[in-house]
Order: sequence, then structure tokens, then C-alpha cells
Amino acid sequence: MEWNEFLKTAHELTNRLSVANSREFNDHLDLKLDLYYFIYDCINPQIITCSDGISNVLGYNPIDFTLEKFFDLIHPDDKEIFMKHEHLALDFCLSLEIEKQKDYKIIHDFRMRKSDGYYLRIMQQTAAYEISESAVLKTIIQHMDITNIKASPVPELHFIGRNGHPSYYNIETKADIVKRSTLKFTKRELEILNLLDQANTSEEIANKLFISIHTVRTHRKNLLHKTGCENTIDLLKIVKTLKLL
Repeated sequence: MEWNEFLKTAHELTNRLSVANSREFNDHLDLKLDLYYFIYDCINPQIITCSDGISNVLGYNPIDFTLEKFFDLIHPDDKEIFMKHEHLALDFCLSLEIEKQKDYKIIHDFRMRKSDGYYLRIMQQTAAYEISESAVLKTIIQHMDITNIKASPVPELHFIGRNGHPSYYNIETKADIVKRSTLKFTKRELEILNLLDQANTSEEIANKLFISIHTVRTHRKNLLHKTGCENTIDLLKIVKTLKLL
């Protein structure tokens, strides 16, 4: 494909995805949120084309959205964690076999400055768009405004598997990836997880399993520690995604 033809195709794709609010990226969301797409050249680092949706989300002309502009718009307090997440994502992608690259999307969030100076919290989703026999050549990236739906100000990084591949949530270090991929639970822990998923309280679980409330609480504490989660909701989300429940 000639370069000019590729640019036209890529631009049409980014705009089509924006208009359709693509389920390819947003199969976990039923909300209609403001978003835009762009294509990134991994070999010659640059943004190739950006959808017109950026003017609605951030107030900028898509033609002016360069890699340098992108980094400049990130909130100063978020730049360090943004780069940390990007490096962790790169390490993860490099660990994957080339045929699995399109089976994952990378998600993390940060704040970006609008043309009026106001900051929005943006969720970035990245997926391989074009690959060769040995490398990812281009990625397609979605930016979605989640300012009004994410309460926590803490940026998070997730690797979401598709087509039956495992997902990895709340990644902070390389060790987290290994930890999430080797999760194993005892028979008792699985029983407690199933009862938690059925909205049972610790007291109810203790009665159903004929164990003490202290034992239940100890198991719950160990489950949170084992998965690196802070609450039961995140715990259940992870074990379901990893198909351990």
C-alpha cells in the first residue's frame, strides 16, 4: 500500500471508530463518552493521523496533534507515572509472541489539558494495528474522557486479554505481571470467593462453611494480599477475568 493511500485509510478508520463509538475498544462500557483515535508509528515515533473527535474532546485541530504536543498536554504531575506505565506496557508487549500482539490492549489513565486550560482525565487504550513477522509497526490508540466516571485520582495500568487470553489489572511493577499470571487458590479460598460472589457476608460464609468468623476474615485478608487488591470488588473482578472463578 502506498503511503498516501495508507494515510487516507488510517484517517478514515479513526474517524469511523469515533463515530461508531467502537465496541472493539469499549466492549466493557455501555456509556456514550467523548473520545477520539489516532495511529502511532512505532518504528519512526510519530502520530500519523488523528480523528476529528479530538476537537470535541480537547478543543485542538487534529492536524496539530503531534507526539510533542501530546506529551506537552499531559498534566505535569502525571508525566512520571505516564512514562512508567508506558515502559511497563512496552516490557509486557515485548514478552508476548508476535502472533499474540493483537490479542491484548493496554489501558491506563492520566490527565490532559484542554485548549481552555481545563484538565480532563483521559483513559488511553492501545492495540496493535499493523504487525510484521517480528514487530508491531503501528498501534491504534483511543483517548476517552472519563472525568465524570472515575472517582479515584490514582492512575491505573491494565493489560486486557481478548480471545481467551488472561488479563492483568492494577500493574505497578514487572513482578505484578508474574504474580497475576501465576495466581492459584486453595479449595477453601475458592469456596469463599464463590460465596463472596453471591454477596454473602463474612458471618454468612462462616455459617455455611462451618468455620469461625476469624478464619473467614483471615482468608479474605490473604486473598486481597495474594491478588494485590484493596477491596472485594476488585478481587472478584480479577479472579473472574482470569477465569479462576
